[in-house]
Amino acid sequence: MKIKIEYVGFQKKSEIVEIEEGKRYYDLLKKLNINPETVVLVKNGLPVPIDDRIEEGNVKIIRVISGG
Repeated sequence: MKIKIEYVGFQKKSEIVEIEEGKRYYDLLKKLNINPETVVLVKNGLPVPIDDRIEEGNVKIIRVISGG
């Protein structure tokens, strides 16, 4: 299945990624070499838990920056 990814806070802006059916969002992040603790996934305007199964369509990967 193909997923269109839009990156926010990364050097890349977007790409289309091929991933197997039944995989979860943490599998996608692992494939992209992105630490899941540093991002928020958004689909249809709502945050998506990384343990949800991937659905075809568009997903935003937003880098989270924190400080203290």
